[in-house]
Amino acid sequence: MKKFMPFLTLFVLLALSVSVMAQEKVELRVSWWGAETRHRATLEAIELYEQLNPHVTIIPEYAGFEGYQNKLLSQVLAGNAPDVFTSIMEWYPDLLAADAMVDLTGMIDVSGHNPQYVEACSYDGRMYGVNLSVNAMVMIENTTLLEELGVEPLEAPYTWEDMVAKWQEVYEKSGGRVYGAADFTATPEGMGFSILGYYGYSKLGYTTPFPFDDEKFTIQKADIQDFFQFFDDMRKTNAVAPVGISAMNDFSANSLLLQRMTAYEINYAGTYERYQDQTTDVLVPKPMPVGQDGRGGDLARPGLIFNVAKTSKHIEEAAKFIDWFTNSPEAARILKMSRGVLPTESQRGALSEADLSPVDIKVNEVIDEIMQREFLLAYVGPAGNHEISAVVLPELSQMVGFGQMTVEEAAEEFMKAVQ
Repeated sequence: MKKFMPFLTLFVLLALSVSVMAQEKVELRVSWWGAETRHRATLEAIELYEQLNPHVTIIPEYAGFEGYQNKLLSQVLAGNAPDVFTSIMEWYPDLLAADAMVDLTGMIDVSGHNPQYVEACSYDGRMYGVNLSVNAMVMIENTTLLEELGVEPLEAPYTWEDMVAKWQEVYEKSGGRVYGAADFTATPEGMGFSILGYYGYSKLGYTTPFPFDDEKFTIQKADIQDFFQFFDDMRKTNAVAPVGISAMNDFSANSLLLQRMTAYEINYAGTYERYQDQTTDVLVPKPMPVGQDGRGGDLARPGLIFNVAKTSKHIEEAAKFIDWFTNSPEAARILKMSRGVLPTESQRGALSEADLSPVDIKVNEVIDEIMQREFLLAYVGPAGNHEISAVVLPELSQMVGFGQMTVEEAAEEFMKAVQ
């Protein structure tokens, strides 16, 4: 037996060598969008992961948000999607229709995630993605501009009526130079539809899924008519800017907030840094208004999601990377707030105040305040709902604003579109 030992040892060494060589060939394409800060942090995290896992080579694919969704869907349809890609839950219907995502249930540790966020990344009981950031809709307030106008800031909790009164005060005290906010129903990026969801839970008092669940629309004509009327009334008192001006509002230099044409902007907490970086004015993110009963409409909506492509040749390795990215303290200390508030308790606990910028601290504070309220489950919605949010709602709102359609007619057309 002893004379065979050298051969056995050599065989084991050769087997291990072959195994290591096989591991070294694993390549993962990982894609995301964002600004330069996010790119640098993610690339640094990837570099550390490769050091910890020398058999893995990660090919980064990153860009700005503009065009990312169209490129991703084109890659999916061509069978060439990145192994790990970034999405948001509103894209799930299209991705599910294309059978683009791997069911990651049981492959990644999500015990440190808020269970409602886990459910929001899932569909029909299958976890198709993992949340990358805790996010919430916020009211971004230009306190520098308000001080110049002699207007007191909003103090949470405040009602929708308080908000309208404040926006009207801004217009009046500015002598008509500044509106309270843009008419978000008329902007093309879909923010108006997100606000509609919040409005349904907080102002209309919905306790069931609104404006849709995972399969169908639940909104009624009276609901959308109320919403259209609410913004039409604000247009008439100049609390919000006219639709012709509001239609230009976006995240870039066209932002009415950044141009100081409005004192308020509604968006997600994850976008706050983008606004603050482009102005010397002091901007403060605050919770959204509540209904008369004190209820908000805050959703456990993932800010960003990592998914694994069905066409990936290395599904387990891709899942292992996401697990590390969303759970490890080492990743947290590199990523910090580049994607917003970190998704897991272990990662949030890994950061000290020294790791956070003044902007990060403000975002953490508003998220902490919002998380004291009741979070509601976010729903993916039926296929095609993106067209309703990005096309149908703003077009109908603009027609009402230009006097080409009544509020009731717009509500009827909206319901025809969702049906």
